[in-house]
Amino acid sequence: MKKIQFPGLNGVRFIAALLVIVDHTELFKSYLGYPTLWANSYSAYLGAFGVSIFFVLSGFLITYLLLEEQQEAPIRIRHFYYRRILRIWPLYYLIVVLGFFVIPHLDFFQVPIYSSDMGDFLHRLLLFVGLAANVAFVYLPTLPFANVLWSVAVEEQFYLFWPHVVRIKRYLLWIMFLLLGGYLALKFYAGSVDRQFELLVIRTRFSAMIIGGIGAYLVFNQKVIIKFLYHRGVQGVLLLLFVCMGLDWIEYHSLAWIQDELISLVVCGLILNIASNPSTLISLENGLFAYLGKLSYGLYVYHLFAVVLVLKGLPVIVDLQALPTWMGYSLTLGMILILTIGISHLSYRYFESYFLRKKVRYSAVLSGDMVEGTKY
Repeated sequence: MKKIQFPGLNGVRFIAALLVIVDHTELFKSYLGYPTLWANSYSAYLGAFGVSIFFVLSGFLITYLLLEEQQEAPIRIRHFYYRRILRIWPLYYLIVVLGFFVIPHLDFFQVPIYSSDMGDFLHRLLLFVGLAANVAFVYLPTLPFANVLWSVAVEEQFYLFWPHVVRIKRYLLWIMFLLLGGYLALKFYAGSVDRQFELLVIRTRFSAMIIGGIGAYLVFNQKVIIKFLYHRGVQGVLLLLFVCMGLDWIEYHSLAWIQDELISLVVCGLILNIASNPSTLISLENGLFAYLGKLSYGLYVYHLFAVVLVLKGLPVIVDLQALPTWMGYSLTLGMILILTIGISHLSYRYFESYFLRKKVRYSAVLSGDMVEGTKY
């Protein structure tokens, strides 16, 4: 069985999760009436930026693994879906159960503005169970602590058809570009249909995963282009653009409708260098990032519980309003990170790992922690 180990990708996962956590920490401070950086454009923008990183990384890694599998034998679609189910569904449906049947009955977790009544219960439940949380996010009231699953649902929808695309060996790169163009055309004209439909198309960011898939194809097949992307000058430009985009310093003007795609292109270029360039300017390969990246799925779906626990529980012990802004910010974010990591570690070790170990029997290519026999 072939083994693939990309250095640094767990570090990328953790950075993406961290951006989402910072974003939601500041948002929930505003809900609860605490001083917040939410008014700053970069703070309110970090969550969406982090999710884009997740999408591109997912498209890159899964496409590359499918290409490796196909090199040895035809892609076994059924086994691909088994792997997705074992990786995604247990935690996804645990959060669905908590969001629908537990949290609404716990007064401590009710947050002004964010929490909503359980109207449209059946409609929302059917959409979440049917892996259409992104549709519920756009068309129905917020489901506290479960709405973060919208991005997980988008990935599951994408991977319903993507392995069938990768199986098409001939003209695969051009087919990927054609699909990307089709998505962009739909995005451009969606507003003429309906505003909510436009929001749904924008949120269903298949383009980010397609761009990640194109990046995987280039690493796998196009060494000349990859050598250009490996150039230190190109890396420097990509890193500068990444920082400027992450801080929301770039005015997109007429290109605003493809802002997500421009971000995805920059992120993809950096991921290619981090994962496959022996002379990368950015090395994220270390034990701490490897551990935190391994927990990234848990960090993403559990962090809102930690945010509320800290922001509601900490003021009982410390008067946050009396602390200097920098101190209150550092204390709350630090405690939220520690608590989120703790919850995610317990979930990974005692819940997720049971299912992840079963993935090996359906894998033609081992990657990440599967190589060490610990994660998948």
